[in-house]
Amino acid sequence: MQGLDAALFGLVNAGPSVPAWSLSFASFASDFLPALLALVMGAGALVDRRWRHAFFTAMISVLAVWLIVNAIRGLFPMPRPAFYGLGIQWVPQGARPGFPSLHAAGTFAAAFSLWCLPWRAPMLAALALAATVAWSRLYLGLHFPSDVVAAAMLGALVSIVVERGISRPLGFRVAPVPIARPRSRVRRA
Repeated sequence: MQGLDAALFGLVNAGPSVPAWSLSFASFASDFLPALLALVMGAGALVDRRWRHAFFTAMISVLAVWLIVNAIRGLFPMPRPAFYGLGIQWVPQGARPGFPSLHAAGTFAAAFSLWCLPWRAPMLAALALAATVAWSRLYLGLHFPSDVVAAAMLGALVSIVVERGISRPLGFRVAPVPIARPRSRVRRA
């Protein structure tokens, strides 16, 4: 498995002759697309109850993923490709563990949180965005393919568990509080 992981990494990692714009795009995707997804979901949550439900699910899912990834990295520290002298690491990461990718896990968790919406287009767009973030982590030499695949599966699993186990049962708290209409006074004769 490690041989396949290293071979796939070698295919995706940016070499020394790549155009500068591709590295800029990969850095943008890695650093700003997760925040952009959160902003879009937050804006949707301002106007629609179903988006509030998805946004709440995404925020709890991202927090849970962050805790899980840090626990995995603490218990089973797996080095990044640069540790093995593979490829080029375009963004310095030091000797921190890389399995699973926190960027990919958080973005996939947020993207999969949109599955509860009645429309598929937002989730498909968010999944494309998450896949771009995952690609950027490989392209910049920061993770192995197994790091981002495990992150995608973790993000999906966590968002489904959070939606079913937390968001749905607490749905009445996420929904807007209805404004009570004043009772009409009926005169009795």
